[in-house]
Amino acid sequence: MALKFNDEYSGMKKLGIIAAPGWFDPTLSEFVNRHGFELHVTQTILTPVGFDYSFEAIRQSGAGLEIAACQLAEAGVDFIAQVGPAFAYFAGGTTTGAKRLQEHLSETCGVSVSLNGVAVFNELEKIGAKKLAVACPYYAPDWKVEMSEYLGGSGYSIQAFQTFVEQGLFAKQEEVAARAYQFSDEEVIDSVKRTCAAAPSADAVMIGGSGVRTHHWLERVQAEVGMPIVSADRALYQSVVQCMGLNA
Repeated sequence: MALKFNDEYSGMKKLGIIAAPGWFDPTLSEFVNRHGFELHVTQTILTPVGFDYSFEAIRQSGAGLEIAACQLAEAGVDFIAQVGPAFAYFAGGTTTGAKRLQEHLSETCGVSVSLNGVAVFNELEKIGAKKLAVACPYYAPDWKVEMSEYLGGSGYSIQAFQTFVEQGLFAKQEEVAARAYQFSDEEVIDSVKRTCAAAPSADAVMIGGSGVRTHHWLERVQAEVGMPIVSADRALYQSVVQCMGLNA
């Protein structure tokens, strides 16, 4: 049975967030800052402790996502947003599998769930983007290979796929990893612009990974590069706003 919220929150919509493991996820605070007047937000963190972010661990994360979704549903949330697109990509196996996983989680917990990866694909579908410039600044080489294969197998044509290290913005991957997803806007924007310049015929630039936060500069940079930008954090935000009927 769902628990009841205090009277303070009785008239507010309630969002539950499944945060990625081993990371101080900013998504909750971002929603509170933008929608605190109409939205109450809580979150749980995907298990297990010591999650190693291996591809096998991510592929096997469906059971953990189900537990997290059910926990939030029991708390009485109206909608659930899951952070980290790779979980939908690789736990789902295909774009169709990712959407099926989202449907399964929603049906199991009884509350609508938005998987971050599905939200990204939905935004790409809205604009009919098939030729992509892929900007995944902090990705290591093995992640680039895995993601390239996934996108190619999903029917997307990769026009360019660049990372910080390949662009010479960081000397080696160890320096990128040491940042723990803490990058300046200038560093990320520089990387995105270089990727766009390498793929002038792309339909859109896809920014992968929720460790890059784009919401506050996306429109400005989109206008500067003259190309639609679909980012993980913005796609999930748009999914929540639309599905919950929030003030955009």
